[in-house]
Amino acid sequence: GFFVVLGRCGTALPFEPDPIFDTIDLNATYFAIRKIFARMRLSPKEMAALIGGGHGSGKGSLEGGTYHGNWVSPTSPMNNAYFQLLTGHKQWCAVKSSDNGNAHFVAKGAADYIAETEYSPLSKYIGKIPCIETGPNKAVFDKLPTIPANELSFQSGIWHKSSGAASMLPVDFALQYANETYEHVKMWAFNGRLFFADFQAAWTKMAEHGQQLRCPDVNGPADFAYSDQCASRFGAEATYRKTWISIRSDIRELFESLPPRCNSTRVAAPQPSATGSVCPSSILRLGFHISATYDPESDVNIGGSNFANFLGPCAIFDGCAGCLKDTQLSLQRIQQRYQHAHVSLADVTLYAAGLAAAYLAEFQLNHMPFHPGRVDYKIIDEAMCKELGDRLPSPAYQWKSSPGGADGKPMEGMLSGDLLLPTVGSASMLMQDQPVLV
Repeated sequence: GFFVVLGRCGTALPFEPDPIFDTIDLNATYFAIRKIFARMRLSPKEMAALIGGGHGSGKGSLEGGTYHGNWVSPTSPMNNAYFQLLTGHKQWCAVKSSDNGNAHFVAKGAADYIAETEYSPLSKYIGKIPCIETGPNKAVFDKLPTIPANELSFQSGIWHKSSGAASMLPVDFALQYANETYEHVKMWAFNGRLFFADFQAAWTKMAEHGQQLRCPDVNGPADFAYSDQCASRFGAEATYRKTWISIRSDIRELFESLPPRCNSTRVAAPQPSATGSVCPSSILRLGFHISATYDPESDVNIGGSNFANFLGPCAIFDGCAGCLKDTQLSLQRIQQRYQHAHVSLADVTLYAAGLAAAYLAEFQLNHMPFHPGRVDYKIIDEAMCKELGDRLPSPAYQWKSSPGGADGKPMEGMLSGDLLLPTVGSASMLMQDQPVLV
């Protein structure tokens, strides 16, 4: 899986990159994540599609730091099952893990569909561990019961192979907290084709942020004329096409050599090889994390696919404290074969990430558009790396004081310009006259 996690660290590589949240505040999480995607010039709909795409494959795992489990069944390709699980506002319980106290949502285990009956970590504890259940007007979950971490990390399965527990993050349930995203969650739950179309459009937009030169699509027929600038960079159009066909073949061979899912993305030291930490899901995640550094208002480095990579001093600022290092290096090895053709690592990385989405979706995203032309921006120092890494979202957010204050004043810790969703009567609704971050 490709979940967005921020590891704030110094020069030493931490083993637990994620912050610990032993309560859940969907109001704070929603507005913080929306603010980040708005900075990336992405709408709430695009935000929901991208998060759902990254978390919607059974090959993905929450095991990237201090969280455990799987969003969907391990046999599921990337599809709309993730959104089906988020609809209804019920059958999920807030718990905290015994190993570090971090809060998760887990399947209750009382409904008759697979995520509940097969991979629920609570089914064997009914009556012993209470369920603090989700609901349409509920934002804050506290005094959470503790569940054994091993129950989150491993469920043996009944009809299918073993997996992590059916588990979600606060950022997942934040998508069903506000109407501006929940309306899309419901539509995608009933219409998988619509989800794939919206994901493809959102991914293409995000992956081209910061890109200055765009050359014709190499995953299908040319969608615009081959410019003089493209010819100056890549040579004759026939050569350009041949180069990218060859790169696609190399990426396909890489996929075929990898395990279908990462054994773990948890930081470990030292890893003797890339075996286990590199898989199609980690490649998709890498593409997202690079693109998510985009800040067009920055006067130093706007980030995005044209201005960021996670090599050298930036390796530990990849959003999971170095867990994507081997993934980046595996793609660099492909790129180095084509340096003579002026192919950048940025292009190879984003191309591979889009192809990884198609691979995980199993024929539902066969024609992900890709426009080469990115360059590799030189990272000057660790301070610039940290600035890029600090732009990546976290799994959860909280205000410093509890929401719902009677005085109606902005709460301590609320980001400037943020709005508090109403927590009485209809907390899941955004009023039509509320301003929206853009």
